[in-house]
Amino acid sequence: MKVEILGTGCYNCLQLELLVGEVLRALGREDVTVVKVNDERQIRHHIPVEATPGLVINGRLVSQREVPDREVLTRWLSEALADEG
Repeated sequence: MKVEILGTGCYNCLQLELLVGEVLRALGREDVTVVKVNDERQIRHHIPVEATPGLVINGRLVSQREVPDREVLTRWLSEALADEG
């Protein structure tokens, strides 16, 4: 599984990065690839730069402009892990 955090280093981008790490550790899945995407051109492939932070799970944009709460993020990551089977 691949998780991409889209952001240029703003407070919310850093919060999202920390939260993703915490949730993956809680799920016992430290083997998941987490990529921080801070290049504006790559970010714009998914969302406008002004819409950061963004979260992409397995190539699918699931969030933008906000840091999802822990429960929602846990559900998204658990579902993506289950889909991988």
